Amino acid sequence: MEASQDFTARNVLLRQMLSAGIAGTLADGITYPMMTVKSRMMVQGSAGAGNSGAVLYMYKGPMHAIQTIASQEGWRTLYKGYATLTQVATAQALYMATYQTTKRIVPGGQDNPVVQFGGGLAATLVQSLINVPVEIIRQRQMVQRAGEGSYKGSLDTVKIVYRQEGFGALYRGFLLAQMVWGPYNAIYLPLWETCKRFAARYSQVDSVEKLDIGYELGSSFFSASVAAAITNPMDVIKTRLQVQGKSNVSNSTNYNGAVDAAKAIWKREGFKGFTCGITSRMFWVAPSSMIMFTTYDQIFKRLNRS
Repeated sequence: MEASQDFTARNVLLRQMLSAGIAGTLADGITYPMMTVKSRMMVQGSAGAGNSGAVLYMYKGPMHAIQTIASQEGWRTLYKGYATLTQVATAQALYMATYQTTKRIVPGGQDNPVVQFGGGLAATLVQSLINVPVEIIRQRQMVQRAGEGSYKGSLDTVKIVYRQEGFGALYRGFLLAQMVWGPYNAIYLPLWETCKRFAARYSQVDSVEKLDIGYELGSSFFSASVAAAITNPMDVIKTRLQVQGKSNVSNSTNYNGAVDAAKAIWKREGFKGFTCGITSRMFWVAPSSMIMFTTYDQIFKRLNRS
């Protein structure tokens, strides 16, 4: 009996990992241009606030950024680093496996917000082993203007960063990533599951598994928007630290760590510096999470029926 239960649990976990891998790749692929815009808008304030380095671009908002990039550098610039999508499925599968396993083994019940909070933190830590290098590789390419960068692709970026800055540069901002995505997931996941339970009661269905897809989309979009806005300041610091480095010819910052970056941003840009890219981050994260978790739910439901 116990062996049968273990087999069933492993089977469910494999389905969850497969669902998450497919859903995560789809979400990242669709929202990738807004990720590029977010990275550029978070970095642009540093060059315009008294740092060394020229102002490479200065956008008024997400739509202006997209129009300017497309007209001056071409649409392909919005997809710099797109090859990193090949790593997304593994990262998302690890994330979901860790989250679901943590919820199952930690005392308190899977619907307990505290358990979900812990599951989100643990999932983020494991996922970051892949995600942090991926972020650095893609963001280094994203912030460079077409024709002016030293990177010719994702593999070229890895080689140059490793050769000029060492292996550690590929994990720059690892702890900061926990301070961005740990709190993000700790806010998003309990809020998302609470919203789905509320929607189930409101729509008078027996369980969240029977929710109409519209309620699932709305629950995810709202929860992700709130979490993205709250965690934006740490993402500004993380992004600026990750893109700086001697192999990046477009670099305009020279921070000596997270604390130095936070002090410099506050001194030169004030509170506004920590809100750089907040709209574009919400326009990236909310649709991405909406696509990711709704697609995950739909795929997982269908796999369970087979």
